[in-house]
Amino acid sequence: MKILVLAPDIPATSKMPGSPRLFNLCRELSRQHELFLLTYCSSGERYQSLLNDPTAAKVFSTVEILPDPPSMTWWGQQWHRLHLAASFETRFRFPEYYQGIRRRVRELCIRNRCELIYVDLLPMGQYVDPELDVPAIIDLHDSMTLMARRVLKTTSGWRQHLAIYLHLLKIQQLEGSLGREFGLVVTNSSVDEQVIGELSTGINTVTITNGVDMGYFAPDHSRVDADKIVFTGVMGYAPNEDAALFFAREIFPLILEQRPKAEFWIVGSDPTDRVKELGRMAGVHVTGKVEDVRPYLSQAAVFVCPLRYGSGVKNKILAAMAMQKPIVATSLSIDGLDLADDREVLLADEPRAFAEKVVGLLSDPKTVSRLAGNGLARVQSQYSWAAMGQALEKAIQTVMESRKSRERQAV
Repeated sequence: MKILVLAPDIPATSKMPGSPRLFNLCRELSRQHELFLLTYCSSGERYQSLLNDPTAAKVFSTVEILPDPPSMTWWGQQWHRLHLAASFETRFRFPEYYQGIRRRVRELCIRNRCELIYVDLLPMGQYVDPELDVPAIIDLHDSMTLMARRVLKTTSGWRQHLAIYLHLLKIQQLEGSLGREFGLVVTNSSVDEQVIGELSTGINTVTITNGVDMGYFAPDHSRVDADKIVFTGVMGYAPNEDAALFFAREIFPLILEQRPKAEFWIVGSDPTDRVKELGRMAGVHVTGKVEDVRPYLSQAAVFVCPLRYGSGVKNKILAAMAMQKPIVATSLSIDGLDLADDREVLLADEPRAFAEKVVGLLSDPKTVSRLAGNGLARVQSQYSWAAMGQALEKAIQTVMESRKSRERQAV
């Protein structure tokens, strides 16, 4: 089968910043199907990284870069606001551009004789014309409705609260209408899937959780630093920024009281100014973008995931478990994962409890060994990308069979 893949950015391999979900699922699909990628591109460096990856050429037959939207006009902005459109919608701000991208999708489907459109993330869904006679599926990763609801609970100030509330109303409308345009809506956790199901009755949904590249993220105990605490992620992403600030300001000082030599390493691209400022604190290190996150994980005595809001399955948790690291995390951090407190991870939501569990692991090798061993066993048995790819393939075949059945009945 020939599949057109629509993406909001160059898919990230395991070596690149960002979620590797799209690339790895496409890699699994490419074993049986031919894939054509139509994507935006945030940077030439990111595009070159994909081209330099030897596996990428085997995944996508062609890669075409979409043009960025034109400059904003005053009238376009007012028309957009009048319709209370989501920030990523282009049909009111740039109607000609919007129609042009839709035409390009249609042209590629016809030229390549595509039998399926695979859309990555909600913002790209706007470019699939319902009148195009090609079945389409969309992978939301996370429900933006769930994310907005959680952000709303942590927001102070009426202006920001109102802005997020209006955003929530629009996102709920968009996610609730997906069943009319897509034969399948994919999420990466059952929590997100439940929200989507509640927004629209009769919508066809499936949970396909994130996996981990266990050939890339493998245990390496040769360089463990007894006092090194590590947190990874794209630090320009608001939930990661909040988590880094929360840990550095409210948890790490409590750890230093008992472990004066402890170090907190914030590892990841695009740190905001507020995250960069944390590097001035005693024992806190902010790396910015790194070529390879694995050496930092290898050296970590404890991996922490202090997320307070967000949704979906956290790739960072899976990568740390694959590298056999003990983990202390908030309850929200393991949403959608088959993990339990004191089995694969230690859970804590309050600063002092979180600090105590980190300090405990820094001085308890038996518990470290037990948790890390259980975590590695869990990802090996349940979270391989091959298994996730098989689940997606099965879901796609169900969509295609359902379409064929409707066509036979219509004859």
